[in-house]
Parts: sequence; C-alpha cells; structure tokens
Amino acid sequence: MKILIAGEGGQGIQTAAQVLAKAAFKEGKNALYIPNFGVEQRGGASIAFLVIDKGPVVYPKFEKADILAILSERVKKRVERYQGPKTEVISDKNNLIILKKILDLTKIVKKDTVRNCLKEKLGAKFKDEEF
Repeated sequence: MKILIAGEGGQGIQTAAQVLAKAAFKEGKNALYIPNFGVEQRGGASIAFLVIDKGPVVYPKFEKADILAILSERVKKRVERYQGPKTEVISDKNNLIILKKILDLTKIVKKDTVRNCLKEKLGAKFKDEEF
C-alpha cells in the first residue's frame, strides 16, 4: 500500500505517517516512511511518503500512490503527479479524520493499534474521544 499524505507544516503530516508506520510495524507488517518538506516549520509544504506491505519494502518513494491524502488546497498542485487512474484521493483539514479515512479505505492496520500509537506519540495531547 503506497500512501502519500500532503499538507502544510504544522498540520501533523509527518506525525500521521509515523503513527501509521509504527502501527503497521506493531502488527507485523513492513513499513517505510520518508518525509519531504521545506525549511519552513509552519506553513510550507509537508509531504510524507509511506509504504506498508507484508513483504519487503525496498524504498518508500513511489511514482503513483494508492491513497493520496490532502490536508491543504495549496499542496494539491505539488502532489498531483503522484495521482494515477487507480489512486483514491481523500481530503480534509483534520489530521485525525484523514487517518480514519485511510483506515476505512485500506484496512491496512487496526484502528485500535493506531489509537495506541497516537497515545504513545502525543501523550496528554491526544483525546481518545477524538479518534
């Protein structure tokens, strides 16, 4: 499963990819993630390439995504080249909604595993009822 998550710095793009990769690993799958962002910490484009598979994952960058998750209109143009005829495009401004949409579409990892990884990563910032 090739997933590209794109938005602006500060929206949690990299955190979402890290959490999905960790959840996949905890469930015995192979996962690689590579961040792609500019020097800006907030407001600049932030892209995460994530590959999750039962078999070996050699390199996390790809030409066409299975899932293209967009959290900001500004990055649409930048990531459209990763959209193929079979790419499922989802969008929302809320990171947790994007994660839920990815899980609903792919069933690649269990929601409870992702919830636990979010708790580990975000600590007290994560509110269980939000996911």
